[in-house]
Amino acid sequence: MPGREESPAVDVPVLVVGGGPTGLATALFLARHGVRCLLVERHATTSAVPRATHVSRRSMELFREAGLEEQIRRAGFEVVREDDPRARAHPGRFLPRVVLGATSLAGLHHAEVLETGEEELAVPGPCAPFWCGQDRMEPLLAEAAARNGADVRFGHELTGLHTHPGGARARIRAAATGRAYTVDARYVVAADGAHGSIAERVGIPREGHGTLAHRVSVLFRAAPDAWDRTRRFFMCMIRNPGFDGAVMELNTPGHWCAAVDHDPALAEPDGTYTERTCRALVLAAIGDQHADAEIRTVFHWRARHRIAARYSAGPVFLVGDAAHLHPPSGGFGSNVGFQDAHNLAWKLAAVTGAWAGPGLLATYDQERRPVGSATAQQSMLLDGVPPEALGGAARCDPRTLIMGYRYRSTAVLGAPPGPAFPGTFALAAEPGTRLPHLWLRTAGGTEVSALDLCHGRLVLLSAHPVWARAADRLADATGVPLRGLHVAAAGGDLRDPSATFTATCGTGPGGAVLVRPDGMVAWRTTRQEPPGPERARALLASAVGSILSLPVRDRAPIASTTTRPTGSDG
Repeated sequence: MPGREESPAVDVPVLVVGGGPTGLATALFLARHGVRCLLVERHATTSAVPRATHVSRRSMELFREAGLEEQIRRAGFEVVREDDPRARAHPGRFLPRVVLGATSLAGLHHAEVLETGEEELAVPGPCAPFWCGQDRMEPLLAEAAARNGADVRFGHELTGLHTHPGGARARIRAAATGRAYTVDARYVVAADGAHGSIAERVGIPREGHGTLAHRVSVLFRAAPDAWDRTRRFFMCMIRNPGFDGAVMELNTPGHWCAAVDHDPALAEPDGTYTERTCRALVLAAIGDQHADAEIRTVFHWRARHRIAARYSAGPVFLVGDAAHLHPPSGGFGSNVGFQDAHNLAWKLAAVTGAWAGPGLLATYDQERRPVGSATAQQSMLLDGVPPEALGGAARCDPRTLIMGYRYRSTAVLGAPPGPAFPGTFALAAEPGTRLPHLWLRTAGGTEVSALDLCHGRLVLLSAHPVWARAADRLADATGVPLRGLHVAAAGGDLRDPSATFTATCGTGPGGAVLVRPDGMVAWRTTRQEPPGPERARALLASAVGSILSLPVRDRAPIASTTTRPTGSDG
């Protein structure tokens, strides 16, 4: 048929299917690692509605690495404490991290504080959390991914997928022309969301509690004088005879979102709400039946729980909602997806770049599935699911959900046994946890976070120069992107103005901490006295070889003469 002829095949290391936040972040992170990738998305453009809005502190650290921190800062609200004067002085740039309870927006002067968000804001880190709707985030991610070399194609739909021992062959159709083409990829990242089919295509079952609630979100515009705007909020829970739900501020001035549980008594025969019904809900939320309010968009959705039995099958990896689906309570959904993407991207880069063995990819499931499952459980608790329905689960420290999770896998040496969410929040450079944030200074005087040092490589930090020299020698011998940095009060590669590195990271004056490209601690040795140069290199070679799943024959020669590191010291 004319206009539908076959286009030439495309050959790429990684095919990303799905152009929502997680898929776009995957393409961006891969491109930043220098991995050629193609992203296809069946919709013609990025999201026109805000949907996911909260960008957590940990997610902002990932986007800081990807060079997007300033763009997100300009596009969204920086989330601050309620008593931060900037929230009043610059309402277009700052948003108080407070959840209020009120009878209406007109009655905010009588509102009670339900949640302050102090835990998230108190975690030390180089970035603040942000409130930035999906309609603003997705274009930033798409543009950044393309700018860094990813091939991003909207209006291109996956129509077929066949996996084989060497990778996968996909069939893609371009909606604008009807033209079909083939993509040969070594790996496929399924970011096709809650309604995607790739998991089923490759035989991955997904189970869970199913639909927990039916909800309606109404996006509306309200005139500036509709209510007193001096009491601003992250979210306001409103309850009165005409409205029982939540209201959130959107990034466009004067635009808001009201969300309620679906009430069949208010719905039409097809289950939808009319504009008149939605307007009545909005006016009840405002608390003024004569307020100047305009309904902009209405969407009906289900809060569901579903977890993939495994996050990969052959060359296919699931990320975001394709892997874990749960209610939006807590704002964790897209943030967990960003963490998935970041975790997987460096591992794909390492394997396709031949500086890690294929076994490294198995650690994606080992690390991310426990975190996704635990986060889903916490979201359900926040959404009102009773603990007894979840096996007696208890709420955990909010800081743990944001960045206190712990990985246990073959890419982490010495992590103690236990759940993905430890009972006590701590960031002390223990294996499997995020590296603590410390402000350090380069030889040129530039201030950097310790987390800024990990981008695209393994980094070894130590208060003694013997470890830095060992790392550099090992990198030269193996080709592994590894850099050693001597951290000292004076005279090192990095200056530690606070003189707290050894205490914060638990290395002692003679030890070292090895950090992965995703900012997670892979190995740590605690010592009062440093080892000799050869012993330092041997310990490090053995650790790096194990973490990267390198065959013994491909490791540095000296590694074969050492024992595998165990515990914190090796």
